[in-house]
Amino acid sequence: MKQVRHFFALACVVSFTACSKDTTGPGNTTNPPPGGGTTTESDVFLAGARTAWSFVENNTQASTGLAKAHDTFQFITTWDIASQIGATYSAHELGIIDDANYDGRIKKILATLKTLPLFQGAAFNRFYDSQTGQMVDRNFQASATGFGWSTTDVGRLLTWLRILAVNQPQYAAQATAIKNRLDMSRLISGGTLQGVDVDANGNTVYYAETGLGYEQYAAGGFALWSERASNSLNPTANAQATTVLGVNVWIDGRGNARLTSEPYIMMGMETGWWASALSDQAHAVLAAQQARYDQQGIITIVTEDAMPDAPYYFYYYSVYHNGNTFVVEGPGYGTVVANPRWVSSKAAFAWRALIPTDYTLKAFNTVQAAAIPGDGWGAGVYEGSLKPTGDASLNTAGMILEAALYQKRGQPFLSQPIS
Repeated sequence: MKQVRHFFALACVVSFTACSKDTTGPGNTTNPPPGGGTTTESDVFLAGARTAWSFVENNTQASTGLAKAHDTFQFITTWDIASQIGATYSAHELGIIDDANYDGRIKKILATLKTLPLFQGAAFNRFYDSQTGQMVDRNFQASATGFGWSTTDVGRLLTWLRILAVNQPQYAAQATAIKNRLDMSRLISGGTLQGVDVDANGNTVYYAETGLGYEQYAAGGFALWSERASNSLNPTANAQATTVLGVNVWIDGRGNARLTSEPYIMMGMETGWWASALSDQAHAVLAAQQARYDQQGIITIVTEDAMPDAPYYFYYYSVYHNGNTFVVEGPGYGTVVANPRWVSSKAAFAWRALIPTDYTLKAFNTVQAAAIPGDGWGAGVYEGSLKPTGDASLNTAGMILEAALYQKRGQPFLSQPIS
């Protein structure tokens, strides 16, 4: 089970129409911008990254150095904090912020992570108040005890702490000290990642935190620090073959895991697909999305996103889940809805950077309308109408910044192998 990270109730839709583009591959020119000259695809990525950075800049709390998950939602998870580290790292490497600005921001985030209270003294709580650094309960009220942890979220943080420690050794001691706060004996059991949740009745529930894709991504973060969850690392041990619109994909044979873009695009950009099965699966997940476009004429780029749409305001859009293809669900299970359906901004940027094809170019151009100048990027554009969703968020900003950096470099951020 993967921890749901946002619960918003917002209804702000901001419309922005981007200038049209007619690109055919990386570095090729588009229509001339006002004032003459040409715009390359790299320019479009960098402009997108600058817009994404505006969200981080606007929403960072001076007290903790942590950014809010959303303009009007100040609570954050460990996953969100990792996204902010990734956004800040990428902004610096792209030249959007200078050395002094970057150093101040990273040191503040790391100092806060060094002092955040832990759930049962073992791991980061599921949610914190970004302004105070306090743990909160499942009702987002300040709490001295918290309500559990997600090893998926922790694994994402460990990945970004390792990127800092290896690529920028001046932060290695702080990153290592944060990792050492975690009680690995409780986070990994029998070779499998372990989550904890305190339910609404106050009962503490321990569970194996599994799910093909997300599980390998998270376990990879642990492995980068020599903390091996060997069962969770294995990308094929629990895989079961199926087809989606004629494309062969792997699903999790244990049950309820969602198959979507998120873990595969993050893995590809941050550490690379460290096993051939992961590379094959990533390409298959994208191919299934293209197959829907080829067969039904619907531009399809799916993942998880915060949305302005009732009743859940956070949705998973999956290639496959629980016997259904291209299904949309709210948090938890049994929450299938017909709409919203959207083309994801962050996933379109990431897939285009990782696998530049005619189809990913079409998707990349389609989501340019989701930019909100001065505020960040909305989740994407709605299928059919292609109208922007509005509602900028931290995770969308972080992934777009990562995608711009990957597109510039053409290789994963970390060269340390995972095995």
